[in-house]
Amino acid sequence: MMFRSLDEMTPQQVHQLYKLRVDVFVAEQNCPFNEIDDQDADPETKHILALLDDDTLAGCARVFPTETGSRFGRFVVHPGHRGSGLGPQIVRAGIEYTEQFAGDLIVEAQSGLVGYYEQFGLVAEGEEFLDTGVPHRRMRLRR
Repeated sequence: MMFRSLDEMTPQQVHQLYKLRVDVFVAEQNCPFNEIDDQDADPETKHILALLDDDTLAGCARVFPTETGSRFGRFVVHPGHRGSGLGPQIVRAGIEYTEQFAGDLIVEAQSGLVGYYEQFGLVAEGEEFLDTGVPHRRMRLRR
């Protein structure tokens, strides 16, 4: 597991990051939206890269500080590695990394994943909302 800003990544790693996210979020989940945003390029944003021994990207997420704490998002595991235990490793790594920032950790989780995130201590709050047509819930890990 490595934490890198875009500037610290190789061109191949950036390509794999964007390809995996687009393949899953845009193609698999049928959400045609601008997957690549300016937050990706912020130097304070760290991309969690779960690379295999051959440097193939098996999963990723991003974390970044906010004015009131930190955020974890854009979490995805390659379809061929789902159920392998990699997902929880990425989430735990993201939670641990964000402990350096004052304030709570916020995740805007797809509604179907609320139970998944609850196992890490996150608590759903507020009403369900649509993000790119997909139901989401805001979740918080109080610190």
